Amino acid sequence: QRDDNTTQKYSNIKQAMRNGIVTAEQNHNYAAFKQNLKKLCKEAQLCQNQNNPSPFIHTSVHELETRQGYGFALRHALREYIKTPYVIVIQHDRTIMRPTPIAETVHAMWNNLRIKYVGMSMRSNLMYRDQFLGQYGRGYKDEMAACILRPPELTLDAAKYGPDSESTRNMDYGGFKKLQDNIQALIETYQRSQHFADHQEWLEQKQTSSNPLPAGKCQLFLTPTFFWYDNVHIAETKHYRDFVFNPLYKMVAKGGFVEDKLSPVIKKTVERLGLTEGHSRFGCFLLDDHSGMFFTGHLDGGTYLDAFTKETVTKNQPSNGNK
Repeated sequence: QRDDNTTQKYSNIKQAMRNGIVTAEQNHNYAAFKQNLKKLCKEAQLCQNQNNPSPFIHTSVHELETRQGYGFALRHALREYIKTPYVIVIQHDRTIMRPTPIAETVHAMWNNLRIKYVGMSMRSNLMYRDQFLGQYGRGYKDEMAACILRPPELTLDAAKYGPDSESTRNMDYGGFKKLQDNIQALIETYQRSQHFADHQEWLEQKQTSSNPLPAGKCQLFLTPTFFWYDNVHIAETKHYRDFVFNPLYKMVAKGGFVEDKLSPVIKKTVERLGLTEGHSRFGCFLLDDHSGMFFTGHLDGGTYLDAFTKETVTKNQPSNGNK
């Protein structure tokens, strides 16, 4: 536990907690949090209201005997509890901000064995191709473009996904106009990006080809990433369990996050073997519908609002049609 003897290295509260160092009060609060969570899960099973189902239905809490960290806790779940061929990983402080094509993404993965991981876009990787070209140079633009996938399973109704769609109109701003303004500004930045320009170029070529995009359809892209984001993602269970967590490769450290150690391994592999071959070993991609809006967001405990304050903010915020 954290006390007056805690070293300077862990003087930052958030960093200390990431490393499993907490005060007595934080330890007490966490124990209470887990008990409340177990209670919610139990109540959801006992009282299944079809009209207003609990978000905790079909949910259970599993505790490890000792602290293992996020990475090894996920490894334990994959080994002991996950029986499906694909798994969606959602950290406790992540949220899906708008309707997201989860089922369609799984179908694309099922029909294309190259796809082992699909990360749902977030603010920091919405323009990933720009980040890539900024790091490696425009000389790799064509090779990057050749690795982008456009699965037919992700050729979706333009009324549901893409710019000015049902998905974007149902973005959850949480009642905050500032967030809404920030996202609108991000859309404008996105539309000036290389990421978006590449899409527009592909779209123009596609529409003049012998196989144009059907009317009323939006083609979602899977952009290769060399960073394994712990943010909301869908992954092939076998790939995760038998490759990523293979003890021989030591790509995930006890007490740490998957992305912290695995991502540098991906980067070094790509630099050693080349973009196409190096990336194929990991098969990780990011999903984008070219709307300029991300699919997922981060819940910051530092900006937590109690029920009364949140209700007050929501009442004072003009309605945008969202629930």
